[in-house]
Amino acid sequence: MAPTIASTCPLDCADACGILVEVGDDGELLRLKGDPRHGHSRGTLCGKTMLYDELRSSDERVRHPLVRKGGRLERASWDEALDVVCERVARLRPADILALWYGGTMGLVQRKFPLRAMHALGATFHDGGVCDAAGQEGYASVLGRCIGPDIEEVERCDLVGLWGCDAARTVQHIQAPLRRAQQAGAGSFVVDIWRTDTMKDVEARGGEGFVVRPGSDAMLCLALARLAFERGAVDASRARTECLGFDEFEAHARSGHDLAACERATGLAPERVSRLFELLSRARSPFIKSGIGWTRRRNGAMGMRALASLCAILGHAERLHYESWEHFQLPEDWIMRPDLRPASAPLAHTSQVGLGRTLEDGAFGAAFVWCHNPAVVLPDSNRVRSGLARDDLFVVVHEQVMTDTARLADVVLPATVFLEHHDVYRSFGHRRLQRARPALAPSGEARSNVQAFAAIARRLGLPPECHEVDDERLCEDFVARCAGRMTDEQLERVRAGEPVKLDPLAWRDRGTPSGRVELSSDACRAAGQPALASWTPDDACGDQRGHWLVLAPSVHTHNSTYSHSARHRQKAGRPRVHLHPAELERLGLAVGARARLSNAHGSVVLEAAADDSMPRDCARIDGLPRGEDLVEGVGANALVAGQVSDLGGGNVQYSTMVDVAPA
Repeated sequence: MAPTIASTCPLDCADACGILVEVGDDGELLRLKGDPRHGHSRGTLCGKTMLYDELRSSDERVRHPLVRKGGRLERASWDEALDVVCERVARLRPADILALWYGGTMGLVQRKFPLRAMHALGATFHDGGVCDAAGQEGYASVLGRCIGPDIEEVERCDLVGLWGCDAARTVQHIQAPLRRAQQAGAGSFVVDIWRTDTMKDVEARGGEGFVVRPGSDAMLCLALARLAFERGAVDASRARTECLGFDEFEAHARSGHDLAACERATGLAPERVSRLFELLSRARSPFIKSGIGWTRRRNGAMGMRALASLCAILGHAERLHYESWEHFQLPEDWIMRPDLRPASAPLAHTSQVGLGRTLEDGAFGAAFVWCHNPAVVLPDSNRVRSGLARDDLFVVVHEQVMTDTARLADVVLPATVFLEHHDVYRSFGHRRLQRARPALAPSGEARSNVQAFAAIARRLGLPPECHEVDDERLCEDFVARCAGRMTDEQLERVRAGEPVKLDPLAWRDRGTPSGRVELSSDACRAAGQPALASWTPDDACGDQRGHWLVLAPSVHTHNSTYSHSARHRQKAGRPRVHLHPAELERLGLAVGARARLSNAHGSVVLEAAADDSMPRDCARIDGLPRGEDLVEGVGANALVAGQVSDLGGGNVQYSTMVDVAPA
């Protein structure tokens, strides 16, 4: 019988599915399948991860170090590559070195260990910003710790609501329990800006879909709050005890936000708003799942604040799920070791969302990139690419495949994939922890993040804590340091490689400044925002155009990862822009014709596709096409401004408008 090794899907996805890796006698991968012991994914994998070996064995896999010589990346030895890194970096001031990482793998050890070397170097870090910053800030400003209900309770709830959550493309493993809840009689609804496959599926099973205008979520929530006060759905005595600023919020909600104003802002008819209110107000044990993407707006944090405030006054503060990462409370600083930072180089951050302009303006002399593809995934990507290509910026990329970013590097170091290294995983959606071990030998000369950055640290003469380490020992020691978060029995199961659900912690308060739900927030006021959740229209970054750009998740690829698998690309097909058929006719575009999307930041040309699920004022691109897949040699993020959200310094990807015309 082929050996089977338990692991976790490492991709930047809340499901963090349990995987069983079957390996042949020759040490080659036979197949991946779901781990039935995993209480969230329950033995199933998405179609993306089922084909992970297509990426591992891709022709685009980086298998040997590469060094730029005479303008070309040429094969080199590890020693030669490390010599070049040491020579170029050793002469720089600490603040001129940029640590540029993100969510290419969600494994805690492999993702975060390189920060030891970066701290010891005194490097500048970025502030996050790209994915969930606005939503986190909005959620935390009202409800405190980002934990929410246990996602495995979905099928036991009497109402399941998906707010800006395209589950079919993002958190796919919530779909089966949602269907079981519907079969048991639970209500269900979806709020989104287009009729997603998720919405259609929920509607087909008796649920309801509500399509709102882009960026209007706060108005809808405040209108629902007004109805709650007017129709006696609020337990004022309880809410005054639990919530700071309850009376101010009630007066605020009642002062405007009537159904007529709501219809003007959201496009929802009054009877549809009333219907959504009925669903929410009648529920006793709802599960409201907020997506992440819908908060990537100029008013994204405000939208989340309004949703959190609505849930709080209805008595559902504990029923809103955004992320679960604060459930774990693991000693992750031990991996990163900020104590190794020299006193002469205090930690400084730069905006990741605004990195394109920062780099183009000449900041930094070197950038270390791992678990990241900034040339594709960061906004304002024309500037990002221009900045990374500067002659005076030395770029080191540790990568699994030849991404757009790797092609701009001065040194490319080959990285292992999750099947080839040790790691420890926690989800940001469910509550399970897993210790994973390698199932396969590294491809070519690939080294893990730990091994690669330990080698760099040794060459640069950094403290021994940065290089006298190995992957397995680090993972074992980290799990041992997590022992206080688990029972002895749970600890042994984690050490054995099982996915283990950690028990909830008992908290003395919510983690807000007051310890209560904060409907009124002094912290938001100090940050220049209204103290109460308020309706502020999305200003599209000041670039008003004919269509809102919807950069939707792809059914077939994940972030930019599977864009480097030929089979995944084949399944996804050529990059397209999806428009309502009536818009295609109005614009004089035939299906399959070339359409140009343009704004003040750039333009891209894609094939036009008809999709009557799209509102007429929206244009959708699925996934993040690589630059080489488009005529201009840049991806769709060339259209996105490098501006930030209302709170958190977050990405404003969905505040993008474009003009569409025949190319």
